[in-house]
Amino acid sequence: MRKHDSIHHASKAGRFRTGALRAGVSAAALACLSVAAPAWAQDTAAGDAQTPEDTIVVQGYRQSLQSAQTLKKNADVIVDSVTAEDIGALPDRSVTETLQRIPGVSINRFAAGVDPDHFSVEGSGVVVRGLTYVRSEFNGREAFTANNGRSLSFADVPSEMMGGVDVFKSPSADRIEGGIAGVVNLRTRKPFDNKKGLMIAGSLEANYGDYKKEWTPTGSLMVSDRWETGIGEIGILGNFSYSQLKSQSDRFQVSSFRIRNLYSDGDVINNGNGATVQRQVYFPRGAVMGRQEFNRERYGYAAALQYRSNDGSIEAVAQFLRSDARQAWTERTIEIATDNVSSNGDSRRVPGTTLDFDSDGMFVSGTITGPTGWRGDQNIGGGNSGLIPRVPMLGLQSNNQRRDHQEKLVTDDYGFNLKWNASERLGVVFDYQHVKSSTNLLDNTVWNSTYQNASIRLNGSNFPTVAFLPPQVCSGPAANMQDAQGTDNDCRAGGNPNQYTPNYFGAGHTSFTDPFNNFPRAAMDHIEQSEGNSDAFRLDLDYAMPEGSFLKSIQGGVRYADRDQVSRFSRYNWGVLSEQWGNNGPVWMDMPVNGNNASRTDGQPFNANSPYYFNNFFRGQVTNPLGGDGRLYYSGNTVSDYDAMVRYANAIAREWQGTTTCAADGRTVNAGWNALANRCGVISGTPFLPDEINPIRERNYAAYLMARIDTHLGGLHLTGNVGVRYTKTKRSTDGYISFSNTTALPTDTTCATPPPAGQTASPFCSFDQTTRDKARAFVNGALIPSHVQFDYDYWLPSVNFKLEVGGGLQFRAAYFKGVSPPQTGYIRNYLQANLSAVQNVDSSGTLIPGSFRLQGVTTAGNPYLMPVKADNFDLTAEWYFSRVGSLTVSAFYKVLDGVVTNNTRRVDLTNNGQTYPVVITTPINATQKGKIKGVEVGYQQTFDFLPGPLKGLGLQANYTFIDSSGVPQSTLSETDPDVAAGRVTTVDLSLLPLQGLSKHQVNITPFFDYGPVSLRASYSWRSDFVLTIRDVIVPNDPIINKATGQLDASIFFTITPQIKIGVQGSNLTNEITRTTAVITKIGNPKGYVEVPRGWYMNDRRFAAIARFNF
Repeated sequence: MRKHDSIHHASKAGRFRTGALRAGVSAAALACLSVAAPAWAQDTAAGDAQTPEDTIVVQGYRQSLQSAQTLKKNADVIVDSVTAEDIGALPDRSVTETLQRIPGVSINRFAAGVDPDHFSVEGSGVVVRGLTYVRSEFNGREAFTANNGRSLSFADVPSEMMGGVDVFKSPSADRIEGGIAGVVNLRTRKPFDNKKGLMIAGSLEANYGDYKKEWTPTGSLMVSDRWETGIGEIGILGNFSYSQLKSQSDRFQVSSFRIRNLYSDGDVINNGNGATVQRQVYFPRGAVMGRQEFNRERYGYAAALQYRSNDGSIEAVAQFLRSDARQAWTERTIEIATDNVSSNGDSRRVPGTTLDFDSDGMFVSGTITGPTGWRGDQNIGGGNSGLIPRVPMLGLQSNNQRRDHQEKLVTDDYGFNLKWNASERLGVVFDYQHVKSSTNLLDNTVWNSTYQNASIRLNGSNFPTVAFLPPQVCSGPAANMQDAQGTDNDCRAGGNPNQYTPNYFGAGHTSFTDPFNNFPRAAMDHIEQSEGNSDAFRLDLDYAMPEGSFLKSIQGGVRYADRDQVSRFSRYNWGVLSEQWGNNGPVWMDMPVNGNNASRTDGQPFNANSPYYFNNFFRGQVTNPLGGDGRLYYSGNTVSDYDAMVRYANAIAREWQGTTTCAADGRTVNAGWNALANRCGVISGTPFLPDEINPIRERNYAAYLMARIDTHLGGLHLTGNVGVRYTKTKRSTDGYISFSNTTALPTDTTCATPPPAGQTASPFCSFDQTTRDKARAFVNGALIPSHVQFDYDYWLPSVNFKLEVGGGLQFRAAYFKGVSPPQTGYIRNYLQANLSAVQNVDSSGTLIPGSFRLQGVTTAGNPYLMPVKADNFDLTAEWYFSRVGSLTVSAFYKVLDGVVTNNTRRVDLTNNGQTYPVVITTPINATQKGKIKGVEVGYQQTFDFLPGPLKGLGLQANYTFIDSSGVPQSTLSETDPDVAAGRVTTVDLSLLPLQGLSKHQVNITPFFDYGPVSLRASYSWRSDFVLTIRDVIVPNDPIINKATGQLDASIFFTITPQIKIGVQGSNLTNEITRTTAVITKIGNPKGYVEVPRGWYMNDRRFAAIARFNF
C-alpha cells in the first residue's frame, strides 16, 4: 500500500502518518508536526529514558534543534523553523521576538516604522529577507488582524500558545499566495502531538523590568487527553495563557538640523549689522526629551478536538484559537515646536553666546533660542482688562505633551480539517476556516506650552548634553536680557512705547512648574473601531503514483475565501486650544476660565495640571535637561477619563476663541478644537465622519496543480515539486468623496469686522467677495458616494528541486512567482477635498508676504491598487553532518514589480460648479522594478566529542547579507510647495537602501545542556537600516536606525522529571538604540549627510519561572 504522504522521512515516534496532505499545510509543516512535540512533552520523554552516564540525552534545547534540523533537511521547500522548546527557552514574550532568531528575519524596536519616536520594548515590524511583504498563517490558514494592515500582528500572539513557527521562503503551489518575502505559519498544539493519557502542563512566571521597577505575572496551562474508543482514537486539548508586562523607555533627541548660513558675527541669521556669510553649517532647531510607560496584557485561549479512525483512513480535527492583546501606555514629552520656530524667524544663538562647529560644518555646541513671532498680548496692558503681556520675544516654544493610548486587538480563529484516504492511492482533504477580528483603539493628547532656550553639546555617538533654560527674561531675579534698548529683540520690541514689557518668568514666577508660565496649547484625539470576518473553504486531492515512478504524486485543489472588513479609522484630530498669536494671547493656567471668550476675568482657574520631573532620566547616565525643575502636564488620563479631558479642552477652547456653527445642522461647536464626536458632519451617534468608515470586501478564487518528484539518478536522489497556481480576486470598496473643511471658512461678518488691536485678519478675508463665495460653494459639505469594483488575476508558477548527493550533503534550486496584496489601509475608498488660503513662495522657496492662493491639501486611498509582484530565485547548499550538526548556505534573488509608493500631485476637483486645485497624496504602484539579493549562512553543532560535562556545549549561529537596488521608495515631488518651502526632504532617496533592510545581520547562540542544567545565551545584531523614508514629524526627514544588538540569556534546572525552574533575562547589556536623520549635504543638493537625531533606553527584563508537567 502506497501512503499519500508528502513527507520524505518516517516518524521515529511511531505516530500516525496520514496518507493525505493536510489542507493548507505544506510538506514542511507536516514534517514539523511529526517531529516537534511540546516542550513539556519532550522533557518528560527524556526524563524517563535510562541511559549510560556519559551519554547525552537528546532533550531540551538539543531536541528542539534536532527537530528543526530534521524539518529543514527533509522538507521539499526551503523552510526554517523554531519548535516549542525553542520558543520557551528564551524570554521571547511574542512571536515577533522569536522570529528574529531565524536567518534572514529581522525586527525593529519601534511601534511603527513611520513613527521613529515611539519605542516598542518587545519589538515589531517583521522583515523577511529585507521585505515586509510577509504572509501570516495559523495552522496553514490565512490569519489577520482587523487594522489597516493585511496580516497578523505577530507581537500580539502569545508565544506560550505555539507548538512551533515556520518561515517558508520558497512556497510551493499548494500554499496560499500572498507572501513574496516569506510565509510565517504559526502552529498551535493538537491532542495527538502529546503522549497518550491525561497530561497537565504549565508554567508560572514573575516578570520584572529594572527600569520600571514593577513585578508582573505570566502563566499558562495546558490540559490534554487522548483515549481509544470503539470507533477510533479521540483526543481533546485546552490551553490558556496570560501575560502582563510593564516597562518604560526614555528618549532624547536633537531636532530638525538644517543647512544655515554662518555669519561673521557668529550667528546663523542676518542680524542686519553688516555681517557677511562665512560658510554654510548644519544647525538644529531644538531638542526633545520624553518618557513612555507601558502596560501590556495578552490573553490566549486554544482548544482542539481530534479524531482518528481505527484503520487510520480518516482523521479530523477542530481547532479554536483566540488572541486577545491589550496595551496601554502613557507618554510625557518636552518637544521644541520646530515648525513654529522655523516659521517665526528660525533658531539662532542666544545673544552674547558662542556657537561651535567642526570642520565639516556640523554643530558641536551652543545655546540656541528663536523669536516667538507675533504675540497676541504684546499691545495689551495699561489697564486693558487687567491683562499684562507675558509671551517673551525670544524663546523656543515647546510642546509639553501628555499622550495616552489604549488598544484591544482580538482575533478568533476557528478551523476544521478532515482527511480521508479514499483508496490506496487517493487522498482527499476538506478544510474550513472562520476568522473574526476586531480592533478598538483610543489615542488622546493634550499639549501644554512653555518657552525656553536650549543649551546643546553633541558628544559624537554618545548622549548629548542638553539643558532647557529660561528664555529671554526681562525683569526680576531671573532677568537675562542682553539686547540693548532699541535693537530688534529687546524687551520692548525696539523701544516701541505702545508695546509693553513681557513679564514671563518675572519676579515671583521663576519656575517652569508655575502655572503663570504655562498655557494649554492644543488637543488631539483618535479612534479606531475596525472589524473583519473571513470564511475560507478548501478541497485538495492527492493521487500517489506507483512505487518507483519518477512522479511521486499528483496533487490539485481549489480554494474560496470571502473576507469582509470595515475600517473605522478617524483622523488624528488635532486642534488649537489657545495660542500666543491671537485673542490677546493664550489662556495662561493661572487665569480664570468660564468658557466665554468675552472676558478673561470671570470664572476660576482649572487645576487640571501637575508637575512631572523625569526623575532618573536615562538611569542617571545623562544630566537631566530640566536641572531639577519640572514641567506641568495634564493630570488626568486622557483615555480612561476621556470625558473629563473633553470638558477641560472645550472650556479652554471656548475661553480663547469662542464658538461657531455647523453649516449643515446649525449645531454650536468650538471655533478651535472639537472632540471627534462633536465635529461638523459626523454620523449621528458615532465619532466618525462618513469618509472615515470604509467597507472592503475581497473574494478570492484559487486553484492549483502540482506534481511531486522522487527519483534516483545513479547515486543521487532527486526530489521536489513543480506546480502552478491560479488566483483571482474580486475587490469591492465603498466610501465617499467629501467636500468640507474641518474648520469652517470665516464668514463675511467675521471678515467685515476689524481684528482687535495687534491681531491680523484671516488670509481668507484678503480675497474679494466673489472669490470667497465660490470657495464656500466648493466646500459645502457635499458627500458623493463612491463604489469601486476591481478584479485582478494571476498565474503563479513554482519549482522546488532538492538533490541529495550523499554524506549528508544536498543542494536546492527553487523559483516561484509571488504576489502580495496591498495593505487594507491603502485601498480604503476615501477622499476629503478641503480648501484653505496657502501663502505663495517665490522661486527660491521664500514665502511672499501678503500673497495667498486657495488650494486644498489632502490624502486619499487607492481602491485600484494592485498587488506587488516578484520573481524569486533561490539556491542552497546544505551539509548535515550529525543529528544536531549542519552548515547551510542560501543565496536568493528577487525582482520586484509594482512596489507601493506614495505619489503627490495636483488635481483639479469640481463641486457645486466650482473648481479648485487639490494637492493629493495617494499610494500607487511604481513602474520601476527593484532588485533584492542576499546570502544566508547557518551553522549549528553540539560538541558531543568533548570529554565529561563539556560535551554538553553547543553553538548555533547564522549570518545574513542583503542588498537592494532600484526599489522605489515613498517621497513627495520636488515641485510640491512643501518641498520648495523646506518642509520635507529633497534627498535623493535612490541613494538610500530599502526601508527596513539591514545589509548585515548576525545571531549567535552558545548553549550548554548537561544533566539537570540548561544554559543558553543569544545575541542578535543588525547593521544600520532605514527606519522610515519619511518621518511623520516635521521636517519629515528619512530616519536611520543605527546598528543595534541585544543580548538575552536563560538558565534552567530540572528538579524532577516533572518540574523545572529557571531565570530568563533580556536586554542584559542595556542596549541604547540610536537614530540619525538624513538631510541634504552642503554643496551637493542630491547628496546626503546623517545628522544626530535620537537615543532610546528601555528596561532590562527578568523572569523567574517554574514549569511543571504531569
